Amino acid sequence: MSTKLSDKLVAIGFRLSSSRKRSRSILQVDIENTLLEAIMALPDDLRLASLLFTWIKIHGNYVIVEKLRKRAHALGIETDPWYRALAAFAVENKYHKWKPLLAHRAETVYLLPPELSLFPIQRKGAVEWLEPYGILLPEGTLRIREDDILTPKELIQRNAQYRNRYLYGPSWRADIITAIEQGCTSPMEISRLIGCSYEPAYRVFNEYQMATGEKTA
Repeated sequence: MSTKLSDKLVAIGFRLSSSRKRSRSILQVDIENTLLEAIMALPDDLRLASLLFTWIKIHGNYVIVEKLRKRAHALGIETDPWYRALAAFAVENKYHKWKPLLAHRAETVYLLPPELSLFPIQRKGAVEWLEPYGILLPEGTLRIREDDILTPKELIQRNAQYRNRYLYGPSWRADIITAIEQGCTSPMEISRLIGCSYEPAYRVFNEYQMATGEKTA
């Protein structure tokens, strides 16, 4: 795991003692971008895989799934088995809004190389919640340890983007307001920064000015 990625993971709530525990803004660290960067760093780091799945168990309901899907499409990883496995785990944890990410069904794949999978699967079986999606992973590979991830209360205090998703719901609106609070001064700048279309950026930008009486431009 690169130092840069590890710092981003700390900013969204991973407990990594080797990284600088410095708060970063949406201008530097974005939740969905960081999750996708972590997915692309797999499968070589199984500890990271366990941490990533644990993060989803705790915080998966506060991911903007539409945004994640849009960026995954831009990166060309919509059919990546780790991306789909993460979505399957979210659905397994009752975050049903993740289900559209499982629309792309390919032939059966191993998350780990077959030479590392066949014997363990024969001995212990495969992870049951992945099998319906044609994904095979030896049972016991992932270690879900919630102590490795900040609690929602802790992350609310550390991460403004996450905090606003608690206030406004996991939506473009929450991220637009975060961008305004952190210095964006026009709808166009907001749209470019967070990846939403211009219309919601313009609408929320003007609503924010009306509600607060602040002139941000």
